[in-house]
Amino acid sequence: MDDWGDMSVVQPFDDVELAVALAMQPGWSRHVATAALDRAHRIGTDPIEVLAALDQSDREAPYRQAAAFLGVPHRTDIAAFLSPLADDADVDQFAGLRSVRGHIKGNEVLFLSPGFAHLRGLAARIGADENLRRRLCIVSPATLDAAIARTNPALLATNALQRLARRFPFASAHLDLPRWVRVGFVATVAALAATPALLYLAPILALLAPILAIPSVFRLWAAFTFESNKALQPKRLLDDSDVPIYTVLIPMRDEAHMVPQIARAMQALDYPAEKLDIKFVVESASPTTVRAAHAQLGDRRFSLVVVPRCRPYTKPKALNYALPLARGAYAVVFDAEDLPEPGQLRTAASLFAEDPTLECLQAELVIANASRNWITRMFAAEYAGHFGVLLPAIGRAGFPVPLGGTSNHFRTATLKDIGAWDAFNVTEDADLGIRMARLGLRVESLACVTLEEAPETVTAWVRQRSRWIKGWMQTLLVHSARPGKLLADLGWGNLIAFYMFVGGMVLSLCVHGLFLTGTIARLIYDLVTVGTTDVWAVAGLGTLLFGYSGAIVISIIGLDRIGRKDIVPWLVALPAYWLMAWCSVMLAGFELVFRPYHWSKTEHKGLDSSRLEPAASPSGAAHTQTSQ
Repeated sequence: MDDWGDMSVVQPFDDVELAVALAMQPGWSRHVATAALDRAHRIGTDPIEVLAALDQSDREAPYRQAAAFLGVPHRTDIAAFLSPLADDADVDQFAGLRSVRGHIKGNEVLFLSPGFAHLRGLAARIGADENLRRRLCIVSPATLDAAIARTNPALLATNALQRLARRFPFASAHLDLPRWVRVGFVATVAALAATPALLYLAPILALLAPILAIPSVFRLWAAFTFESNKALQPKRLLDDSDVPIYTVLIPMRDEAHMVPQIARAMQALDYPAEKLDIKFVVESASPTTVRAAHAQLGDRRFSLVVVPRCRPYTKPKALNYALPLARGAYAVVFDAEDLPEPGQLRTAASLFAEDPTLECLQAELVIANASRNWITRMFAAEYAGHFGVLLPAIGRAGFPVPLGGTSNHFRTATLKDIGAWDAFNVTEDADLGIRMARLGLRVESLACVTLEEAPETVTAWVRQRSRWIKGWMQTLLVHSARPGKLLADLGWGNLIAFYMFVGGMVLSLCVHGLFLTGTIARLIYDLVTVGTTDVWAVAGLGTLLFGYSGAIVISIIGLDRIGRKDIVPWLVALPAYWLMAWCSVMLAGFELVFRPYHWSKTEHKGLDSSRLEPAASPSGAAHTQTSQ
């Protein structure tokens, strides 16, 4: 009931009778209640959570029944009765709150989300103190969390923006990227990118060749060591009784059409529903997405965190806003278009349990719409090499791992302790991976797949890639701001790896466009005018081919792993693909100066059955999501 009404008298009861009372729904019997108790005991969770999971359309049922059983009110929205917490409140305690005080019509009320065992004590106390009935209201954990979030937006928003700076004052793109640094970096890169116009000068070629070659050296090393650098698999998968609560954060903006797909993907996870804490993290500026997510909230696995509109409008800010509400021992981020392999959470939990030194796991991202056109094919080849070959090698070698933006699994306590994501970095995943390396935290690749959707047009691809490159530039500058401290944190080996991978990637893309066009122009000019080519033009062509070779080799290995060797012939288009990336660099440089924190949103169509393509999992089995 939602109003103060006639109060019942609590009689003595045992666990089965209490479970029957909480599960009192049409068609439910004593057998259902007994089975719920048995399952709760078997998987090590509260019986009330099992009862809440029985009806995926009504997660409030056991709490409503508990209120009726105790003869106290039940409410589904209590935000209007709460006051904001003090400014110095610890937001990281929000997820553990199961009661909060408020006022209804001037009377103090304790809003309580009780556990099954707690109800027995409440019944005894109510029997001894009738006044307690007037001061108590039963709510579900989801109602309590939603109310705390709605009444403390300023506290959560401040934490989202300042969390990293409070823990590491010199690690934020907001504090460590003044305009003069951004302008100086872009000017330097622009000058470097223009040097191919002087390609006939030997010193210029000697400068540019290593910039183009170093990333390829890194990739070739990953290819040659591939067999010894496989992604991690657990020795044994944990049973339902051993897995802990797992939080899933799904940031969304203007993606109402994607909500049903990601909801079905989450419901398909091979993980006890009672131990899933799945949060749709939606910007308040997206009311249609808020409504679409709200429509899924009958399922007790799902909850909704609405992020108030405040700058910067970035994914990491939204994630930071929701993180204090995470109840899980582990947390993972999925994007709205993701279709994770059903066993991914259980596999990650098993690896975390086996090895306490593991702090983060990156699942493999595989493109599910690869055959749409040449752009998606090239994107799929790039992902196959990057996530299937390169990142596992980097992780196993102990080098800094620039994470992907989705399917990152963390120990929640560690993630909170290290400041979580940089709200101002538009490639927050790579930045977090580098910061974890600086703190000596181990990051590895996980032998599970998440299907992703690639952009299908040049415009969409360039916009997405420009955001990534801008974020890589931010990451490079922020971590290089104090080189002595960076060296002390990483050591020489990891420092060199950081600059080879992150710095080399940024600079090689900057140089590539004019280097490619300048080399081709010089070859054509020499052939037309003198009928032969000089040594510097040939050397330039050789440098380009060596630069392409690393990307091609790891892509071939990666595509073979996922059963998509049919894409390999398309790799001849790699020069054109990298020219598109060079255009993205130009846009990224402009935005780094004038719009450093602007988040260029990638639009997704969704992966229905007509657009979904099979891919092989790391174990070699076909991976599809036919239920989608």
